[in-house]
Formats: sequence, structure tokens, C-alpha cells
Amino acid sequence: MTQDDRTASGDKSLRVQTENTQKELNVSLSKETYNVTYEDKEDFQNQDSRYSLCYEEQLKNYTQDICYVSFNNNMSALGKDNWCNMEMVIRSYNKLTECMEIVSSYLKCYYPNRVVEQLFVRIHQQYFSFCSDEEDLSDAPAGVVLVATLLPILLIPLIVYIVVWKSSLRD
Repeated sequence: MTQDDRTASGDKSLRVQTENTQKELNVSLSKETYNVTYEDKEDFQNQDSRYSLCYEEQLKNYTQDICYVSFNNNMSALGKDNWCNMEMVIRSYNKLTECMEIVSSYLKCYYPNRVVEQLFVRIHQQYFSFCSDEEDLSDAPAGVVLVATLLPILLIPLIVYIVVWKSSLRD
């Protein structure tokens, strides 16, 4: 067996293993067992008790290949004009979150984790960076700014003069 044959055999074995794992994940995702992080369990914050060995590289690949691709397809179907409409996006975003929770749990990784956080940041930069709740405010006209600045400055000497004048009348 040559080196090329061994490499091809190893690549095929890895590909078959990846395909089998993806099939298992798809079955897990189709069962609709959402929110794998339950608050009523006392140990949900203790990472080491449940997730001592996390396969981060596989997590990165699976969240990319399964969760991100699905979210990307959903967002493409919505159209760029609807990306900032949370009523349109929320279902896809929720499915993305659930998918990442399930994949993290399946790969023995605590959720949320660094890999998931990086993917969320990338998704927010890609899809939601131009969304804003606030309307951009324009600058006030120069005349209004000038009056608002000079009026108190000019009133201060006048008020001081009146106070001094009133106090001199009492004497």
C-alpha cells in the first residue's frame, strides 16, 4: 500500500466518520429536544462535571456546516431587506441557537462556549451590523447652537450687575 493509498484511505475513513456523526446530529435535531441547558438542574453551571472533554475543532466544523449553513439559507430566503426585522428573523435565530446548543451537548462541550460565541459575533457582524433601533439625529442649526451658548453667557454679567445694584441700595 503506497502513501497515497493510505492517505486516501484515511481521508475516506474520516469522511465516513464525519458523515455518520452528521447523520446522528440530524436525527438529534429532528427530535426537537430544545434547550439542552436546563436551569432547574443544579450542576448546569459546573462545566467540569458534565463536559470534561470538548472537541472544539469538531464543534467549530459542525456548527459551521450544520447550524450556520441552515441559518444562512433561512436568511437568504428572507432577503436582505428583512434582516433587521426581528419578527421575521427570530424563528431562524432561535433555531440557530437551539442547533448550537444541541451540537455543543452532542460533542461534550459546555454551552455557551468560545466557539459558539465567535460564531454568534460573526453572524451579528454579517447580518445585523447595519440594524439600528435609533434614528440618526442631525446636528442642530448653527444659529440655534450659537444662541443657546451665548444667551447664558450674556445673562450672567447682567444678573451679577442686578445683584450688586440691589445690595448697594440696601446699604
